[in-house]
Amino acid sequence: MKRSVLLSVLIVMFAGSVILCQEISRRPADPTGEELAKIEAAVPKKPSVQPAKPRKMLILTYQSHDRGRFAGEAALQIMAKQTGAFEVEFARDKETVSKMLVPEKLKAFDAVCVNNSTGGQGVSANGKSWVENLSAYVADGGGLVGIHAATDNKFGEIFGGYFSGHPWSEEVGVKIDDPKHRLTRVFDSKGFTVNDEIYQFTKIYSRDNLRVLLSLDMTKTADKGRREDKDNAVAWVKQHGKGRIFYCSLGHKRHIFQDPKLLQFYLDGIQFALGDIKADMTPSGQLQKSAR
Repeated sequence: MKRSVLLSVLIVMFAGSVILCQEISRRPADPTGEELAKIEAAVPKKPSVQPAKPRKMLILTYQSHDRGRFAGEAALQIMAKQTGAFEVEFARDKETVSKMLVPEKLKAFDAVCVNNSTGGQGVSANGKSWVENLSAYVADGGGLVGIHAATDNKFGEIFGGYFSGHPWSEEVGVKIDDPKHRLTRVFDSKGFTVNDEIYQFTKIYSRDNLRVLLSLDMTKTADKGRREDKDNAVAWVKQHGKGRIFYCSLGHKRHIFQDPKLLQFYLDGIQFALGDIKADMTPSGQLQKSAR
């Protein structure tokens, strides 16, 4: 009898310590169990196309925008597992990013994803800047994916646009700029509304350099922003040397990662960056000029 009581006490103590460890390791902004279930239900169940070979993506997710960042981490991990389109490895602090953003480490990956992280001013283990090493990696044929704050960052130089404020954190209209493009297929040529923190871009942002896929529908958006041309892109692709870049500014608010269409859009963009989906990267500006 005494042994069974002692055993029961030990089991309860062990279970309690496991729960405590889980609580300690869980970050405050991590998705709840209910939110994880919604993400899992929304994530595609199969790849958009079968990978030509096993793919691996390095995810830089090291600071800022915690709610969207942690929801994005969960969505990418679930997406990798459910679809089998790629494997993931996370770099969650600046020290790890500095170790991973060197040529000998990067060659193990088909793409790098900058997930909702700002800054980007680090120096890699080889003495070069993060931007220098990542730019060289993509130019040599690698893929690059950007989620939301990836352009609030020195990496904006590679993505093709720098964050210049977010006048919108409300429901806005989004139009499909390129309805026939391979990566916008999920939207079936139909615009949509979304409630998120929306970026505007400045400096190097230009349709002469980017293939814009989605942008703000200014007829359905109350605040007209600060750009005189009212051109506020939401997503684009870009060629950088021999590499492929996909960027989408949606993802500040965690419910973005519970939307089936947006997660399909992200999966398509990721598989494009990985090299399994072929999609036109001719800049929108060049297409407009050639159509005249």
